[in-house]
Amino acid sequence: MLEKGTSRRVAFGTIDSYLIWKLSGGVSHKTDVTNASRTMLFNIEEQKWDEDLLNLFEIPRSMLPEVCDNVFDFGTTSVLGGEVSIGGVAGDQQAALIGQCCVKPGEVKSTYGTGCFLILNTGAERLHSQSKLLTTVAYRVNGKITYALEGSIFVAGSAIQWLRDEMEFFSEASDTEKLAMQASDESNVLVIPALTGLGAPYWTQAQGALFLG
Repeated sequence: MLEKGTSRRVAFGTIDSYLIWKLSGGVSHKTDVTNASRTMLFNIEEQKWDEDLLNLFEIPRSMLPEVCDNVFDFGTTSVLGGEVSIGGVAGDQQAALIGQCCVKPGEVKSTYGTGCFLILNTGAERLHSQSKLLTTVAYRVNGKITYALEGSIFVAGSAIQWLRDEMEFFSEASDTEKLAMQASDESNVLVIPALTGLGAPYWTQAQGALFLG
């Protein structure tokens, strides 16, 4: 595949670049800085594809999409019946950060869904966490970069599905509220829902789910 990539017949990208490619009719091969930062091939300090990593993994630069600001002309699509501009792209958690208007340093959002993801806006400063949080890109607008710290918990809401379908503790997800209200403060039951390992700050796949108490 890499040989084909060298001759520009293979393109690589994350899901956003695939959607942009399809929506634009195969015209635009672009991505945004937040999605690029999650490929492990992008230098978030220099804000460009890391040549050392590309050489290490023998990945041709020609395969990779153009990295753009989050607000940018990513192309146009006609899938809705007329020409519509694709004017903004962002990764899921970064989009949630923007959606919650956390645009000032120190502002933070926490998203609770299948997993739980916390992102702290650190502004122009690229901080290194002593608690093993991820240093990442929050967004880039008009060439101005904003960084963030992120903590990821892989299993949160999906633990309810596991307790219902696999453990058969209850029949409906809504039953959890009643069970929680009935629980005693003295029960001291601890659940570690590490169904896919542990995220921040442990970052290990070796840990499994536990019921303690």
